[in-house]
Amino acid sequence: MGAADKRRLEHLPWHLPLEEWASQGIVTLSIRRGESRHPVIFIESNDVRYAIKETTPHMAEREIHNLRDIEFRGIPALSPVGVVIVSAPPLRLESAAIGGLPQYISGDRGYTVTRLAARVMPHSLLFRLPFNRKTKHRLLGAVAVLMVELHEHGIYWGDPSLANILIRIDGRRIMAIMADAETAEVFQGPISKGLREQDLELFHESLIWQAEDLRHARNLEEDVELLDEGDYRYFERRYRWLRREHEQIGSHSITPTLPQATRMLASLNKLGFSLLDAGSNAFETVISVSPGWYVRRIRELLGIKVPLHYARRFYNTILGHQAIMSKELGRKVTIEEAARHWYERYHLPAILLLRQVLTNNQDPLDAYFAIMRHKWELSKKAGYEIPLDEAMMSWAMRQAEIGGIGAVDPAELATYWRDRQPVAEALSPPPIQNEKLEPLLSQEEKPLVTLPESQLAEKLRQQLETEE
Repeated sequence: MGAADKRRLEHLPWHLPLEEWASQGIVTLSIRRGESRHPVIFIESNDVRYAIKETTPHMAEREIHNLRDIEFRGIPALSPVGVVIVSAPPLRLESAAIGGLPQYISGDRGYTVTRLAARVMPHSLLFRLPFNRKTKHRLLGAVAVLMVELHEHGIYWGDPSLANILIRIDGRRIMAIMADAETAEVFQGPISKGLREQDLELFHESLIWQAEDLRHARNLEEDVELLDEGDYRYFERRYRWLRREHEQIGSHSITPTLPQATRMLASLNKLGFSLLDAGSNAFETVISVSPGWYVRRIRELLGIKVPLHYARRFYNTILGHQAIMSKELGRKVTIEEAARHWYERYHLPAILLLRQVLTNNQDPLDAYFAIMRHKWELSKKAGYEIPLDEAMMSWAMRQAEIGGIGAVDPAELATYWRDRQPVAEALSPPPIQNEKLEPLLSQEEKPLVTLPESQLAEKLRQQLETEE
């Protein structure tokens, strides 16, 4: 691995199995992943987040080799960092003996080290999303895009499942990222029909046990079937349609110029739906005021600057929250108290969540009000208050468009960019600019929107847990 990564990771207790690292004071990140045959932990070092998997030396080297080849071909996957091999005494086999002599196997351990993809949806949150037909189709459609790209660029997956992918929502686009390449096979050209069908059938089988994981995660009755045969048939149709679309793309010669790469990236970002423009259900103060009054009043209450054309809607939201608080507490709540409570419980975490989800071509306050309305609708339907992060991801999933391959093969574009950034980053539109979000926070909290990804995620987790 590179020298910078070595420096960040050399202090870790590699001489011990992963299950013993916690006893050595190693703090792991609370990121849930799918079921794994091997121990996996997530750590952070110097603002860089890593995934570390313990396996055999051979399998560790194989997976990192596969991931490097997959990244070279422009497919969204975990970015490989390197391999750590640890020598250990041989392990005695209890049940095997030849001529009365004990038998041993190698005790050496191997570790695959990958860099965690930024802005991906945790499995724990993914499993809480409303698993209606549209949500399932968006997830399965994103997996179909990934599988087509793998197959067309010579990669047989070998273990396709929802547990082996990460989901990223970038504003209006959803992307599936390959998270496990241990069983992958790499070929020079597109894989054979037989291997394609085998991957499809393996994914079909995986949906059966994945449905059980979803059911257990939601504490649902045994007869509830969250993923069924119809869902797989949708996935299969989507895969075959995308493959035909891929075949229609002519070969592209990527000229190594920034303008051409920019034009191709822009063509990819055109996929997606428009943002919702949802109004507020809050009460209005019946007084005659100038439009600038709302801007000044919000600044007095919270120390934030809301654009003129959004200020009235924002203030009405606070008034609605004041009415709800007064009813729940059985007393009159002042506008100052309601504004502060709204800011701490809803506004601050919402802005941090927007930093994770939105892209630089989206209006943060348009999205803000759409999310708050979506949260209200979900809560009304459920009969209880839906957590803000769950409502945010549900809204983002509803906006996301899986699209097709389009006029440009995404892998061709990512291949050009691979030396500059990981493939998953190259295929994603730029995140929202901090300058758009800073005015929406008070002076002492403006720096929160400039935090590194890992620190932002931790701050957001703390904020959401405090409010719960």
